[in-house]
Amino acid sequence: MGTSNPFRISITRLSKAPGSVLEVDVEGEIPEMFVSSARVAEGATVHAKGQLEAVHSGILFSGTAAVEVTTECRRCLRESVSPLQVEIRELFESDFKEEEGDTYPIDGDYVDLTEMLRDAVVLALPAAPLCSPECKGLCQVCGANLNETDCGHSGGGEVDPRFRILDQLR
Repeated sequence: MGTSNPFRISITRLSKAPGSVLEVDVEGEIPEMFVSSARVAEGATVHAKGQLEAVHSGILFSGTAAVEVTTECRRCLRESVSPLQVEIRELFESDFKEEEGDTYPIDGDYVDLTEMLRDAVVLALPAAPLCSPECKGLCQVCGANLNETDCGHSGGGEVDPRFRILDQLR
């Protein structure tokens, strides 16, 4: 991410005028945003747009984060890339308590949106993505991608003998 952090925003003007608003439109890279089958590619740009507002208890960010997400289909294992947009409304406080974990810290005359954006995007990543709702998955017999070919096994076929014991659990 280099030495300059585009997500570190000066709030000097806000802290001197309660009720004032600062428009925010920034973008940059945020590393390590992933769950088991979805991720933001390293080097991808996160675009944050919204406003910072001076409120009684701190600084409130209201806006969105947008980024492209790479997912692996849970049925056919195909990778796909799609846009993700997340609505965000979070509070920054000067008396931030990390153990409570429900707000973000104000650092002097700055707020750093990085952790807030990372949290919001990671929580919005799909846990079990599909390449499409109609995905046919993989053949249980030969492993062919049924979206691309008809392998002739018709979804039935011989069950691996090691798994026959599982039929008794039904």
